[in-house]
Amino acid sequence: MGRPAQRLGVVGNDVPRPVVLAHGAVPVRLSGAWSGPVSARAAALLGAVDAAAARLLDGLLEGPKDGRLEGLAGLVVCHDSAAHLRLFYVLRVLADRGDLPVPVHLLDAPRCDDPVTGRPDPEGPRVRFVERSYHRLAEFCAGLTGRRPTSHDLAEAWRSDEQVGTALARLRDRRAGQHVTGTAALGAYRAAATLPPTDALAAIAGEVGDDDAVPIVVTGSNHPDASVYAEIERHGACVVAEDHDTGDATWIDAADEGGCDGDGDLDALIGALARRHARRPPAASRSRSSVRAEHLLATVRRTGARGVLCLARAHDDAPAWDAPVQDAALRRVGIPFVARTRIGDDPLAVAAAATDELVAAATAREAGR
Repeated sequence: MGRPAQRLGVVGNDVPRPVVLAHGAVPVRLSGAWSGPVSARAAALLGAVDAAAARLLDGLLEGPKDGRLEGLAGLVVCHDSAAHLRLFYVLRVLADRGDLPVPVHLLDAPRCDDPVTGRPDPEGPRVRFVERSYHRLAEFCAGLTGRRPTSHDLAEAWRSDEQVGTALARLRDRRAGQHVTGTAALGAYRAAATLPPTDALAAIAGEVGDDDAVPIVVTGSNHPDASVYAEIERHGACVVAEDHDTGDATWIDAADEGGCDGDGDLDALIGALARRHARRPPAASRSRSSVRAEHLLATVRRTGARGVLCLARAHDDAPAWDAPVQDAALRRVGIPFVARTRIGDDPLAVAAAATDELVAAATAREAGR
């Protein structure tokens, strides 16, 4: 394609990757961490917010040479959580002052749910709002790369992202049979969200799971690193699925009906992506708790999981609000549910104790059948 692709930093899970790829850039998802210090500066700038976002801000403040900005041409921050919106406002002020050496763009793509039912509505007015947001993202990308995509670029971007999505769909199927550890799956999702499509395909593999482990689903906060999953799986569980946005809810789709062929244009690509956005799984910060509980229950049934573990960080309130409704839905079908919310220091110890409790409950349920 000529010039090497630029790298575009992405905060959040709403960026339509084919739009970025078609403009000659690679979207690179940036995340914080489950643990580690938060500087006084980041705490003062963001206030009381999910610590993962504060740790990400610390990484960005380190600058382009040693920090998270290294090699990035710009940043896109998604309005998919209150923490990310607050982070955007801080970054915009820093950029205006010259304290941030790259431009920052806000992507506002609300969930396209029917206001009455809370169900996805691919034909509703919010889809058109999302389309306009995607067009603004396309203009931002064009300004960074100096490139307007041809129909070939659009088709290739769609095809390559679908290939990654198809590989991830196969990985999800393998996880349901405990043929892949949750820790390895989380690494595959991270590769898919940070690498060029060809490199991501090569990285999506997975370690063999443990047949003797208790299969569980994880809900709650997203997992910016694999440390907590590794601790969960050291304590006798295998994470066969999850509903957070650094795992199964990562927005990289497998092939489906429709798409972008060689005669397509940017409007057609964006329209198809906005309709796909409308069909995405429910998100903690944007969807009703009842819809989230139904989706979680469907995931448990699909995977044959024997328990659900909810882990939510302090100041990440949306997953904590979902937990009672999820617990009630699972209780009706006899699936154990263990929740830990407002997790601050020492998340590994919290995860270990919660996993021990869930494994014991799932084992006792099986023994009592």
